[in-house]
Amino acid sequence: MSTTQKSGVSSAELLLGLNDAVAMRRSASFKRSAMRSLHQNPTVDCLSKRFRSPAPEAGRSRTGRGTQLTYVGLALLALACGDSGDASPAASSTSSASTQGSGGSTGGAGDTGSATAAGGGGNGGGGVEANGTAGSSAGGNGGSGSGGSNAGGSDAGGSNAGGSGGSAPTTDTGSGGNQQHAGGAAGAAGAPPDCDPFEMPEDCVAASDGPLPAELRCTGLYADWETRALRCDVREYAPAYELWSDAASKHRYVYLPPGSSIDVTNPESFEYPVGTQFWKEFWLPGDEPGVIGETRLMRKTASGWLYTSYVWSEDGSTATQTNTGVLDLHGTGHTVPSREQCRACHEGRGDFILGWDFLMLGPGASGVTLETLVAEERLSAADDAPYPTPLDWLELEIPGDSLERAGLGYLHANCGVSCHNRGDEAGASITGFYLRLDAATLDSVHTTDAVVTGVNVAPGPEAELPPGAPGSYYEFRPLDPARSLAVARMSVRTEAAMPLLGTNVVDPDGVAAVSAWIASMTVERGYPAAAP
Repeated sequence: MSTTQKSGVSSAELLLGLNDAVAMRRSASFKRSAMRSLHQNPTVDCLSKRFRSPAPEAGRSRTGRGTQLTYVGLALLALACGDSGDASPAASSTSSASTQGSGGSTGGAGDTGSATAAGGGGNGGGGVEANGTAGSSAGGNGGSGSGGSNAGGSDAGGSNAGGSGGSAPTTDTGSGGNQQHAGGAAGAAGAPPDCDPFEMPEDCVAASDGPLPAELRCTGLYADWETRALRCDVREYAPAYELWSDAASKHRYVYLPPGSSIDVTNPESFEYPVGTQFWKEFWLPGDEPGVIGETRLMRKTASGWLYTSYVWSEDGSTATQTNTGVLDLHGTGHTVPSREQCRACHEGRGDFILGWDFLMLGPGASGVTLETLVAEERLSAADDAPYPTPLDWLELEIPGDSLERAGLGYLHANCGVSCHNRGDEAGASITGFYLRLDAATLDSVHTTDAVVTGVNVAPGPEAELPPGAPGSYYEFRPLDPARSLAVARMSVRTEAAMPLLGTNVVDPDGVAAVSAWIASMTVERGYPAAAP
């Protein structure tokens, strides 16, 4: 079998290149043009055909969410395509084994079934027909490690059948192997192998003013309330850039329904599957560290998002729903927002969740990250999306040097995603001052909305000025944080404060990061000279 392609790149070299791409994707020299050149390789052409959305069946319409790729999946499918780049391997081939865990089982005649990485291999039971011959094997069961989901070939041995990862209980089973089996979601997510579904305690009731449970213990966050052991399919994460919350320490958790994916067709507003839940708990600063104050919950339903806050008792034994807010929780100065205040910020995102996007889940994030979601095939995009594949998603980064990235990242997380963006529902959209780092603006620092709408731009007449304002302000005045209104408003907690909600204490690190960026805005670095 030849190892030389017309493009001059072998499949083996392509696999190495894909691995290198993961490590190199954010280096200054690593540009989208280099990634696009991969598609000159016949093997990649084969892969693109395999991931192309199939023609809709009679009487059914295409959903438009046909692109789901991972680096691991690309590499393994490259092996399936072969060095010749032929998109149709020989009949009667077997499904590829996983890199860890049990190998894939025979898939019957037709195309080779895809494998999973770092989990279990195998094709699904029954399966769809491949060249007229049904897949002959039951779903393969992988090891207990993490790995991709939706194992099983798209032609032989079943479509999206078989489990990867651990051997969790089956959900949505069926002899046809149409739904993801257990091991798929739980194992792929790195969850323990025996992940029982959450069973609400019999004494749980809904709150009097809403459909969510009256107590946190009834929401599905914990498998055991007494020990506070997390439910096994609930996972912790921390974004790369965090919202300032008056020095409170925060822990964040997410639950994604098994077999579901997040639609990232719109890079500025991920669309979450029904059943998704996010929790965020606040540990309050004070003389006795480690005092938990509140836990916020957001749950996606078929009719939209439900959201509330649970306030913990001072002894930490109970957490009860409140929707009217608390001004000074347990005398700590921490403010629990009302439900209306929560909505005021969260409606600035199209699908409500502020802390997840390609940048917030990128380098610096931990727990559930962009890389883990890609590896688990938890993200999908329409074929005509502006950024349709993981090659695009993983390449997106905040431009600039460390000072610029720190300042822009802070403003993105604390001001841009909720309020200062172009969204119709964003509270500050009318100001014309935008701080969200939209994907299309990331070619350089100077193309970001923060620079275009802020540097040497005078604030509008509606802008609140801090007490003792020293003459004329600009949103950002190069080399001059003192006359930059963004810094001035970040530095106070009066009616002129920014952010307007959710904070009573100035963030000194945030002020320092934005001030340092402004102080570095020299003409030599491409910024304009300071306005008068």
